[in-house]
This record gives sequence, structure tokens and C-alpha cells, in this order.
Amino acid sequence: MGYLITAPLALALPATVSGCSARPSVPRLDVAAGESGGMYFEFATLLSQALVSERIAEQSSVLQTEASAQNLHLLAENQSLLSLALADAVDQYRSESNDAEPLALGRVYQNYFHALVRADSSIHQVSDLAGSRLGTGAPGSGTWITGQRILQMAGLKAEGKIPKETKLGYTDGLAALEAAEVDALFLFGGMPVGAISDLAARIELRLLDLSMVLSGLRLRYPGLYDRVVIPAGTYPGVGEVQSIGVGNLLMAQAGLPDQVAGEVVRLLVDQAHELIPQNSAGIQYLTAQSLISTAGQPLHPGAREAYRQLHG
Repeated sequence: MGYLITAPLALALPATVSGCSARPSVPRLDVAAGESGGMYFEFATLLSQALVSERIAEQSSVLQTEASAQNLHLLAENQSLLSLALADAVDQYRSESNDAEPLALGRVYQNYFHALVRADSSIHQVSDLAGSRLGTGAPGSGTWITGQRILQMAGLKAEGKIPKETKLGYTDGLAALEAAEVDALFLFGGMPVGAISDLAARIELRLLDLSMVLSGLRLRYPGLYDRVVIPAGTYPGVGEVQSIGVGNLLMAQAGLPDQVAGEVVRLLVDQAHELIPQNSAGIQYLTAQSLISTAGQPLHPGAREAYRQLHG
């Protein structure tokens, strides 16, 4: 896989904090994030800044990537010590990979699945995707993993019903939808996704209701999928829709020192108000009570001890 790591985007910030003389715990603590412009890239940027300002790390960079699976590979290859990844992508990665197991520091945000079509499309429900041209997310992305499971639950992996899939990241996918090169697009993101808002200001869009497949997903993959609502007006002219939510986890290398893992957890709790991306309308889990719920993914020992102390 060719990695899209753009360390210059990063925040290699000076480790100077007024009135603080303690040395940072580690010289560098990079965060593998996602596509630039997405809410989770914004969150990673805020987190990276806070890691330096709170003197947990001397330097921190945000790594621009294409997918959750790529972020987890970066952990295994020592190119990053922290990464963001969707809970179902982590679950699949752990079941399939021989890499050193990543460990969770906490559940940080809710991700919302978007099944997008143009407003004048003849596609009105998931079953109408049969035979359509469908953008299904970048290879290894949470969008692609969840999208495949949605298609399976909807019976769209049977002969004669399979959509014509193209694996597109959300930037390329939205461009393809605007150009009518695909009939529908799957996309996972925080709420709202700024690029969808921009597109909805140019062309009329609709979101498909996904409630019909949720019970099947929850039965087959316990603990991973939530019932969520994308409210009317989240995107210009787009009505309310029932959708599927997946927790976005902050993951760490298993070898991250326990002290550092604990410091990051305390940062998430104590500086929660500084870690909310501008215009975010989605659910944040930045409390000790909710961060610890990692959809069954094991916690880093240092994080576990921090939560024990925070809970008293």
C-alpha cells in the first residue's frame, strides 16, 4: 500500500510553555489521522497541538492518510505512536493481522455513515443500489468495511444484485457524485462532513435511510454499531435520516509507555473543551465514563490505570 503521509502538514511545534520547566515525557508523538479537511483530521490537529502545549511530547505531527487500516499499519511499522481508527476496522484488523496488536486509549467521537445520492436519483432505499454505480470508500477504510457489511445485510451480494463498486476516498467520491460518475456514495465521517455541506450547496442531495440493515449488523457484529440520526438541516436541503454510527477510537502502539498512555487519557478528559473541532455537531465521548467504552477493543494498561484513578 502506498502511504500518503504528509508530515509537513504537521504541527512540529516548539515545546515551550509559560511557567512550565518539566521536560516532555517523549520527544515525539505523531497522530495518524485521515484525509485533510475531515473532522477527524481537525481533531487530530487539536490533539497534536495539545500534546505539545501540555508537554506530553516535545514534537507532534499529524499524518494525512487514506484509511483506518493504514493508520493501524503505521502503528505496527513504528511510523506513528497514536492513530485514529473506526471500531469495526480495528476489530477486523485485529482478527486478520499478525502485526503487533494496537491497544485503545479511548473512544473519542461518533462516526456517522452517509449513503448519499443526488436528489433526483431513482435510488430511494438501500435495496435500490442493486446494479448501481457505487463509490464504496478507499481500500481498507472504515467506509469500505462497513459498506460491504451493509450490502451483505441488504442482500446486495447475490448474483444479479451486486452494485458496480469503485473504491474512492471521500474527496474523490464526492467529486464523482457531483460529476454523475457514480450513482451513490458511501462515506463515513463526523457530523457534519464539511465537504458534503459544500457539495449540498451546489447540487441537491439526499441521504438513504439505513435502519433496515441495522438489526442484522448488530446481531452479527455485537457491540460495534449504534442507531443514530442525522438531523434535518445538517446539510443544506437534506432531511432527517436514520443511519448507523460507529465509535472512532484513539489507538496506540502496545509499546507506548504506560505513563504516556495515562497522560494522553488525562489530556482527553481535562482538555476536552479544547479538542472539539469547529462546527462539530456530532457526539463527543470525551469524559472518563464514555471514553472507556471501546466497543470491546482492549485498553492499553496505562489507559486502564488512568481510568481507574479518574473513576476513583
